Amino acid sequence: MIIWSGWGFLVIFFFLLGALIGLPVGALFPTDPDASAAATLIVGGLVAGLCSFLFARKIEGGEGRAFIDEATQQRIVVKRSAGSLFFIPTRYWAYVAPVLAIALAGVMMMPTATDTAAAAPVETAPADASAPAN
Repeated sequence: MIIWSGWGFLVIFFFLLGALIGLPVGALFPTDPDASAAATLIVGGLVAGLCSFLFARKIEGGEGRAFIDEATQQRIVVKRSAGSLFFIPTRYWAYVAPVLAIALAGVMMMPTATDTAAAAPVETAPADASAPAN
């Protein structure tokens, strides 16, 4: 279940926009599919982070509404919020998205057990010429 408040659902669209921008970058690595996917993921995370930062800055910037507490005569300024996604405020997705993308790309680039087994040279025993053929 996706949980958001306010404009936080736009972070998902920022990730999709980043993936669409990252696809041509990933196409620059046609020989290695892992590098292609990692490049797409990193560019997508960077674009999502940048869009989240700019969006939150635009929404949360500017003047807020000032209220005065009658009991204490304190001035309280309330500003607009850009919302949150998965309980993380939109302004923090500017930092979470690139770090998450780079970490996932690093995991994708790590060699797996099948990669190391396929890369290991296969040793074959020399055929014994003196053995009788069946």
